[in-house]
Parts: sequence; C-alpha cells; structure tokens
Amino acid sequence: MVRLEKMAAEDFDAYIEKLTANYAKDNVRSGRWTREEALEKSVSQINSLLPEGIETQNHVFFSIVDEGTGDAVGYIWLHVAPGEGHKKAFIYDLIIFEKFRKRGYGRSALVALEEYAKEKGIASISLHVFAHNAAAFSLYRKMGYEVTSMNMIKNIPDTQME
Repeated sequence: MVRLEKMAAEDFDAYIEKLTANYAKDNVRSGRWTREEALEKSVSQINSLLPEGIETQNHVFFSIVDEGTGDAVGYIWLHVAPGEGHKKAFIYDLIIFEKFRKRGYGRSALVALEEYAKEKGIASISLHVFAHNAAAFSLYRKMGYEVTSMNMIKNIPDTQME
C-alpha cells in the first residue's frame, strides 16, 4: 500500500516548520509547557537533535508514498542508534496528512518501517506518544508496541504564582 522514500531536501524545511508547531501544541496540551514558552522550547529541542538538519548522522527522514497514486501521504523521522550488535531505533515523528487519515496509511507505514528495520539489522523500534493522541496510541498497540513507561501529571488548583 505504501513505500518509504528518502525525504527530498526541498520538503525538509516545510516538514520541520510543521513539526515544530505541532510539537509545541502537543506539549502545551499535555501540560508540559506553557503556551508562552512552547514554540521556543520546540525549536530548541529540534535544533539540538538535528544540528545538521536533514543530513544529521543517524537520523533518517522518509516520505510515506501511496504506491497506487504516487502521492505523499505523510512523513517519518527515525533515529537509528549507532552501535555493535542489535541496533535500536526511535520514531521521533510519524505523521499522516489530515486528508489521508483513517485509511490504513499509518498501519501500512509501520509495516514498511519494520521491513526497513529488518534490512538494516534494527532489532527494536520505540517511540513516544502523547496521551491525548488516542488514535495513535491505539494504532501502536494494535501493531504490537508495548508501554514501557508512563509520565503522569496532576495540576494543583488555586496555586499562587511566585
């Protein structure tokens, strides 16, 4: 249903711009960051992870392409940890464009990513999902991903600001 293609350099800047905004919004929604600090923190974290942009070592960026139409339906950002023996990978981002959601593209992209992992000797893939992203959480569980840790928060009502 889909194939993974190396992301074109001309798509990278637009991808990072959207990723930065989405990551900021997700962190505000989750209660980790305030709205005022979110964009700055998002930019800072992404820049520290990708000092060389799309060419940053051990990071791979894919366009998810519908094999039937040739349309790009989303992107994946994968980090492959260097090392001897069984390699490990981390999905920093998997996005299916809004108009293509709920059509099986996410599942198909994860299957294609697992094939890539086998070819590259990657023994495990991990990821982070925000608790408010119920659709993604459900997909990952159905695809065999297991919860390995969980962050929790309780907001204290009527707290005075210093």
